[in-house]
Amino acid sequence: MRMRMPGFWMALWSFLVVLGCGAARADSATGPAGLKIVAAPPVALYGEPFSWKVTGLRPGERVTVKAVSKDARRVVWESEAVFEADASGTVDMGRRAPVSGGWAEADIFGLLWSMKVANSDPKKPVAYRHDGVNGWMVDLTATDSVGITATTRFRCVFQRPGQALARVPLEQDGLRGFLYYPAEGGPFPGVIILGGSEGRLFEGWAQAFAANGFAALSLAWFGYPSLPEELVEIPLEYFDRAAAWMKTQPKVKPGGLGVVGGSKGGEAALLAASRNSTFRAVVAMTPAAHAWEGHTMRFFSPDYQAVSSWSVGGRPLPYLPFKVTREEKELEQKGELASFVKFFRDGLAQADPATVQRAAIPVEKIAGPILLISGTDDQIWPAGEFCALIMARLKKAGFPYEVEHLSIEKGGHSSCLPFLITANRGLLIDGDPSGGAPQADAQGGYRSWAETMAFLHRHLDQ
Repeated sequence: MRMRMPGFWMALWSFLVVLGCGAARADSATGPAGLKIVAAPPVALYGEPFSWKVTGLRPGERVTVKAVSKDARRVVWESEAVFEADASGTVDMGRRAPVSGGWAEADIFGLLWSMKVANSDPKKPVAYRHDGVNGWMVDLTATDSVGITATTRFRCVFQRPGQALARVPLEQDGLRGFLYYPAEGGPFPGVIILGGSEGRLFEGWAQAFAANGFAALSLAWFGYPSLPEELVEIPLEYFDRAAAWMKTQPKVKPGGLGVVGGSKGGEAALLAASRNSTFRAVVAMTPAAHAWEGHTMRFFSPDYQAVSSWSVGGRPLPYLPFKVTREEKELEQKGELASFVKFFRDGLAQADPATVQRAAIPVEKIAGPILLISGTDDQIWPAGEFCALIMARLKKAGFPYEVEHLSIEKGGHSSCLPFLITANRGLLIDGDPSGGAPQADAQGGYRSWAETMAFLHRHLDQ
């Protein structure tokens, strides 16, 4: 077992950008005096390297680069930085630090994670709302020292341009989801993708997995038509049925499946794999080490009684309850709570040892390698501490398979995925505190995604 830390990230990233630029087609716009801003590639697959460059400058000349993006709510976001051209009159934004702009070292993601709402009210912060279907787009403008401008557009998408993907609906045996895989070739290694406590499907993730050579099922498990409305006593047998269905699909490679889950989906992934040997590789992003209390709107009622998130054989699974005061509940209802971490730390610390033992996920029963991902500044729950508990349990049990824990320094709850426009990361969705430094989330998300792809191919391609 080993703990992997992101210290080598910047050197690795520089190499990837150089490699990517050599093979990519460039898209650019030219100003009247030959000024160009170049995006390579102009349309990038979710999680893949890209580069932005300004050319046609004089050596040492300064250029202002502005980025503008409109999110899924149609809210306009923008950022700006000033760069100084190198001896060839070029600014490579992945290899050159800005003169001004809010970050001190070269960072291809700088103009993205530093975005702010145009004419924003600091008293009413909002989070960038990502479009899980169409990806996102940013317009780039370069203005040189005499006011000449050049523009270009960059898009990040979930499906590789020109690559056809099949989309197979799953609506049988009470299951709901969509399976994606490349339209040509196969069969492909199979992966089931589980979202977190927000419910719904994550088809964009499934598309991106398919574009990377997987047969990926985005599986809804609550908060979706004909499924439970709330995250309460979800039958673990549901995931067994999904795995059985995947094994019948002709485009899914025979043998074991992978399962990927984030947050409560990470908890679900570990639980599902601990009781079903069909799952031969697990990626648990910001997971829990125990089964926890369910999520229900009744949580705020005076007569609320805690319930389990999970069930087996019609009986609730042992769980740990949150420890929340009435005052904290009131703050949460108002969207004024800065962190949920205390709920879980106190719940774990105050539970009696027998309850803790019963609620622990038996991760040692998983029949394959495990990749854990967490951020050190997660404010949803202490995922890094949970991952440490999982690692310790596996070590004690003499777990025979590969185990990795990728810990993102200063990363928040979303540092496991390449959400690059991370401005106002103190807010995740609808006011929930995510935590994390925007720069750490952007860099960590890209590294996490790359390691997830490599890990699953390494263990499922055989």
